[in-house]
Amino acid sequence: MDLCRLGGSLAFSVDNGMTLSVIQHHGHEVAEEIQFRVLRSHQQHMFADGLKKLGLDKETSDAVRCAKFHVLSNHLGGLRVRYAEESADKAWVVYDSPYWIDSPWTPSMSVAAIRPQMLIRTMQAWHANNGPFLGNSGLAYVQTELVPNGGVCDAGYFQDHHRPLDDSERFVLRLDEGLPPDLELQAPELDESVWPLERQAKAWRNFSVAYVGGRLYWMISELGEAEALRRYEHAFKLALLQHRERLAAAAGVTQEPGVRRAAELWTAWHRSYGDVVTLEDSSSGVIEGLVQRSRLHEVGEFAPPAEPLPIAAERAEHRAWASVLAYDSPGVVTDASGCMADSNWVFRFSSGR
Repeated sequence: MDLCRLGGSLAFSVDNGMTLSVIQHHGHEVAEEIQFRVLRSHQQHMFADGLKKLGLDKETSDAVRCAKFHVLSNHLGGLRVRYAEESADKAWVVYDSPYWIDSPWTPSMSVAAIRPQMLIRTMQAWHANNGPFLGNSGLAYVQTELVPNGGVCDAGYFQDHHRPLDDSERFVLRLDEGLPPDLELQAPELDESVWPLERQAKAWRNFSVAYVGGRLYWMISELGEAEALRRYEHAFKLALLQHRERLAAAAGVTQEPGVRRAAELWTAWHRSYGDVVTLEDSSSGVIEGLVQRSRLHEVGEFAPPAEPLPIAAERAEHRAWASVLAYDSPGVVTDASGCMADSNWVFRFSSGR
């Protein structure tokens, strides 16, 4: 369970590192457009199935159904969320701090780098589109508080007007409304007979890894493959640098700098993501790591029959690993060959001295 949570936290950092790298090199508007596409795509891939898995497909109120979905799904994704039901036609969602822009488990000040428009585009992409997705033309989402705008949380509510709404009415910004002081907010509750802790832990991890894959997909669409992979490599390398000591401690990697430590760190990262990897020692002192299954290659945007994750993305990951491991364990050389498309993505760790 701890390994799954670690994987979720690491993936959060990669995902948000990609966003911040896009902001740095291409500006806020480009990053916000990518965010919109990621969230709209995830709604298409996950919403209907998620309603069933969470037992909400039988809920009679669309406002309540949507609020509960976002609270429960984001709770499973590791975010801190709460819920309030004012009536059958009005239900609140509150995203609490620590803020999601890095990870609730490793909070940072990265939220200072994003604009309110990032959250507005997020809510327009998914929350405001729930009505059309469900066939309810009267369902709207009203945003009343935003952390990047000076608020203490991100808060809003779903409201069913029971009349057809114009597109401009599906998302409403009312930041002067805030959060009612007498609102009785509840923490999310999952039936542990259906959602045992182990299943919840896997959901935390899968939620975060899916965002890495989804964002990479839409960065490629928006920026082109070469530039998107430069941003991905940069974010991946930063996450490795920032978390390598935490990764070693969590996975029990106690070896001194060297080939074994490098291979074990690589293995721990992949296993935290839910990947299937093996290590094999050779008589020459080389350790060979084989990726037999990669969860990143299975996210909705890259899952069959869609085009697979580009091989160039695997090469970008290898370059990041080679650079960080050479820094963490001076003298260690990391080579990679093959690819997941051939079921033969191999890393080799050796001493260059």
